[in-house]
Amino acid sequence: MGISASAPRPTRRTEFGSSPQLAARGLGDSRLALGLAGLGGTWGPVDEGESLATVTRALERGVRVFDAAPSYGAAEKLLGRALAVWRGPRPVVSTKVGRLPARDAHEGRFDCSTAALRDSLQRSLDTLGLPAVDLLFLHEPEYVPPAERARVVADLRQFQAEGRAHRLGLAGGHGAGWDGFVESGAFAVVMLFRRLDPVIFAGLTDDVPRVRRAGLLTYGASPLHMGLLGSRHDEFVRERPHWVWGPQIDRAIRLKELADKNGLTLASLAHRFAFGLAELDRVVVGASTPAQLDAALADFAAGPLPAELFAAVFANGG
Repeated sequence: MGISASAPRPTRRTEFGSSPQLAARGLGDSRLALGLAGLGGTWGPVDEGESLATVTRALERGVRVFDAAPSYGAAEKLLGRALAVWRGPRPVVSTKVGRLPARDAHEGRFDCSTAALRDSLQRSLDTLGLPAVDLLFLHEPEYVPPAERARVVADLRQFQAEGRAHRLGLAGGHGAGWDGFVESGAFAVVMLFRRLDPVIFAGLTDDVPRVRRAGLLTYGASPLHMGLLGSRHDEFVRERPHWVWGPQIDRAIRLKELADKNGLTLASLAHRFAFGLAELDRVVVGASTPAQLDAALADFAAGPLPAELFAAVFANGG
């Protein structure tokens, strides 16, 4: 299916640069963040030594924004260990509340009671070794019953008033899943997940306009679409798991052909496209090893895709 002539088009940045808008909210100016889901073990067993080495290497190579969550396996523990011995500039750290640790990424366990939110945040701070996080996300807000949302917002504001979270954000969701949250005035950031990346552009139609009207900034999570555009491409194309939507797999196949034609890896094409999206204030890469981290940083250093190739990614991925 082609792209409708009336569908919104993404806007290409001419440089990756920095974000004064994020800096103004105390969240650092870097447009690059390292997400710790993969290296924490969300997607399968990991070598914790290699994961710790990845976090340490990120700090040493100038990554200044890290995103964790209790449901990301050992992520908070590993980041806390790295920060305990790090003597450089203090990075921006975010974590989440609402979603509980589980056996794997496909088991969703949620508890947004006041006690659970408070206990989760305290455990995260203890594990990270921090008195406060720079940004506290409500994880997958669509799972909060509408009748509970005003109370959850009040709870999060209270944590902020206590100095345990400097800013608040929403991680995931869209549409009715955001009702009672986006327009509340409590949040600074929305993290888009599987709504705006090189194989899905649904977020351009309603999500980005809505959060911009509310004055919120955007994080783009998983620019490689959970590995479909990276290390798990062949696996997902072969096995077509039900939790990776079929249209996105088909689009990834076309993007692989486009990357090959232009002498790029699929991951580099996807990264540089996501980094170049003006609709995303910050992109959260999911490197799980030092080699993957180095590759992502090289993609960031390479700069925006040429305008014609940027347009071709949208045409092939939409």
